[in-house]
Amino acid sequence: MSKVSKFVTSPDGCKIFAEGIGNLEGPTVVLIHGLSLSTVVFNNLFEDDQLLSKLYLVRYDMRGHGRSDRPLDKSDYSSQKFAADFTAVVEEFKRQKPYLLGWSLGATVAADVCAHCPGYLSGVIYVCALPYIGAIMNDLPKESLRKLQPRLLGMQDVEDAFKARIDFVDSTINERNASNWDVRLLWVGASNHMTANDMLTALTREQDHEPLLAAGREGLKLLILSGDADQQLNNEVVDAQVGQHFNNKKVVVIKGGSHALFYEYQGQVVEEILAFVTK
Repeated sequence: MSKVSKFVTSPDGCKIFAEGIGNLEGPTVVLIHGLSLSTVVFNNLFEDDQLLSKLYLVRYDMRGHGRSDRPLDKSDYSSQKFAADFTAVVEEFKRQKPYLLGWSLGATVAADVCAHCPGYLSGVIYVCALPYIGAIMNDLPKESLRKLQPRLLGMQDVEDAFKARIDFVDSTINERNASNWDVRLLWVGASNHMTANDMLTALTREQDHEPLLAAGREGLKLLILSGDADQQLNNEVVDAQVGQHFNNKKVVVIKGGSHALFYEYQGQVVEEILAFVTK
């Protein structure tokens, strides 16, 4: 089973880096990373034998992140263009009716797809998710993340801004030790490919979340995965403000789970993904 890597051209010409691997006969799950990171955060899932035997996995770098293009104009970060990136990647890999798995900021893409490509998704999997950019951001972040954000976006103190990237990555993983040093180093490296201005654009782009909620009321499947020891987010807000609109949902809270739930609690997350997608 070999991994396929390619640059996909979105309708506006933006080049999106994407990869696919797994069972071509199985359902498709598209994995979308969090703020300032890239496809590398999902290396463990791309090597998970259970997932690869039953599903076809696709992952890509959102525009402005990783190896994808970084357009300079804020208009290039519209909701419609994020939805177009998603569908361009899915169609380049010749997949249909995908599931969207969004971690943290990556979960916002589900709102884009529901707004501009209704009926395109088979389901949505939130992993410690920011469901959309908007009012929910007043309640979702924990105090530690609120304090970290201005440091990440700071442009005056370069040394502290760099340290903030390390603190940001470290806050996603609860058990930091020598065995995961290489992973954290890789994630910090990915984060440092994004400027503070790029981060600000990613966190302030305009979205309409109402089509997402409408899709939930119309039966779109939703799986909400979170950890009760997430250092960044108050994950109960997601179910209270978004999940309540979904008639077909499952909520799983993993005891001791961190923000990088798919990494530290891989076995439990994989089990829930497979049950949700293949049932």
